[in-house]
Amino acid sequence: MPDQPLLLWFRRDLRLADHPMLAAALDSGRPLLPVFILDPETEAIGAAAKWRLGEGIATFARALEALGSRLVLRRGPALEVLQALARETGAEGVRWSRLYDPASVARDRQVKAALRAGGLSAESHAGHLLHEPWEVQTGQGGFYKVYTPYWNAVRQRPVADALPAAKRLPAPAQWPESDRLEDWRMGASMQRGAAVVARYASVGEAAAQARLRGFLDARLERYAEARDLPGVEATSRLSEHLTYGEITPRAIWHAGMRALHEGVPGAEKFLKEVVWREFSYHLLHHTPQIASENWRNDWQSF
Repeated sequence: MPDQPLLLWFRRDLRLADHPMLAAALDSGRPLLPVFILDPETEAIGAAAKWRLGEGIATFARALEALGSRLVLRRGPALEVLQALARETGAEGVRWSRLYDPASVARDRQVKAALRAGGLSAESHAGHLLHEPWEVQTGQGGFYKVYTPYWNAVRQRPVADALPAAKRLPAPAQWPESDRLEDWRMGASMQRGAAVVARYASVGEAAAQARLRGFLDARLERYAEARDLPGVEATSRLSEHLTYGEITPRAIWHAGMRALHEGVPGAEKFLKEVVWREFSYHLLHHTPQIASENWRNDWQSF
């Protein structure tokens, strides 16, 4: 039935622009029910990361409210929470953006299999990387183990245009109950440190886009020679926004490519650093053990 909502399981994709999962959900014509789950995998992240995630959730919730939607917050194992929400709302299925660390991959595979076995649709979407890790292969059909050949393989590889921001999210007829973000105490482990770090944090999609514009206008030209100087503000400082999906590498890539075509000196070096992030995820996908141990046994004594 077209009035059955879709559950949109947000994780590290707290944005409205260039969002393949959100765009596909909007194309379905169904009511959309955004949800964020504080599950054991998310609970396990470090104190500063959890505090910053909480700030991102709060900012994203306000952005959804501006579109006539809201972010439902639930705590517990992801599968149990999603199954409960599906029962409460009569949802047709669940959509989410892919993550690539071993814990998330294992969780998501279990969730997808169980939801489908229970008669719900379950689909994952790209959006965290320029290229899915399995899409880029060597001439022999394997994966790249060295950065430079990987860069040469992807530098001319087409990257789809960024998608426009959602303007409205169709709401369900009734909203389920939601936890209160303050009750999660995402910054509790930071103690007094949260107030110190807050002065330097940049939170949310609008802040990410402003930070990218500022970098392109003021610092990109000197990026190649100044990025490694600790006393000079020369980097993009976009990593925190990329971490929480407040901006996409695709949006950054196209902005960097425009600068490259305009002849800005630091543009190619900046694009190479964006691809270093890609290469790291490429290795993580193909050799997931590197998340917890050395890639080579003879490195154990380093």
